Amino acid sequence: MNGKTAAGLALMGAGLVTTPLAAAEQYGDWQHTVFIYVMGAAIDGDVQVGDIEVPVDVSISELFDALEMGGMAAYRAENGTWSFTADATFVALGGTQKGGRGLLKGDVDMDQFTFLGSLGRRWTDNLEFLFSLGYFDLSTDVKLKLTNPVTGDVITRKASDDASWVDPLIGLQYNVPFAGNWRFNLRGDIGGFGIGSDLSYQVLTNFRWQASDTLGVFFGYRLIAFDYEDGKKGNRNYQRFDLTEQGPLVGLSLSF
Repeated sequence: MNGKTAAGLALMGAGLVTTPLAAAEQYGDWQHTVFIYVMGAAIDGDVQVGDIEVPVDVSISELFDALEMGGMAAYRAENGTWSFTADATFVALGGTQKGGRGLLKGDVDMDQFTFLGSLGRRWTDNLEFLFSLGYFDLSTDVKLKLTNPVTGDVITRKASDDASWVDPLIGLQYNVPFAGNWRFNLRGDIGGFGIGSDLSYQVLTNFRWQASDTLGVFFGYRLIAFDYEDGKKGNRNYQRFDLTEQGPLVGLSLSF
C-alpha cells in the first residue's frame, strides 16, 4: 500500500545522533557533528481524513517505490555534560491500495516535514537523559474508488487536509565505546501525552564506526510509532494518523 506513513518518519532523526568521539568527550570542550542519513521501513496502520479511512501496509521495498522526494540531516553539539541536537526531515510519499472490503482503489499522497530539537544531560559516562520537542507538519490527499454494496455502482470519494502539532518527548540514551573505533548506541523516547499526539514513541539501536577524526559511518535499526487525532469523529475536518514504522538505517557523520 502507500507510504502515507511519512508521519512516522517524523521522529526518525531524533535517535540517529549518537554520542561523538571518545577523544572529544572532554568535559567543557564542545564537539560538533553533522549527520546525513537514510532509512528504509515497513509501515502499517491507518490514515483517516474526514470519514475516509485507508489502511496502510507498506513493505521496505514498497516504501522506496512510493518515495517521491526525501531529505534527512541532523546536527549535534555536546561538551561531555550537555548536548543539543537539531534534526530536520522532509518526505513526500505516494501510493495505491487495491482490493479489500469493497475497495477498488485507494490513493494516498502525503508531504511531511519534521523538526526535532533535543536537550540532553549526561547522568553517567554512558547514560544520558533527553528532553525533546518535535514539530510535525503533514499535508494529506486521500482518494477512494468503492463499489456500492447495493447497486454495484462505482463511487469516488476524495478528501484533503493539513495537520501540524508539537510533541514533547522524554527519553534515555545509552552509548558505549568498544573494539577501538566502534560505538554502540541504544535510545528510547516516549511522548505526545495528549499535548500533540495521543502517544508517540521510538526505540533505536545502532553501531558507529569512526573511520577518522572527522568521518564516521553508522548503521542500525529503529521502530517508530505515533497516534495523532484531531477534530470530532464523523466531521469533515476529522483526522487520524495511527502508524508504526520499523526498519534499517544507514548514514555518514562529519565531526569537527
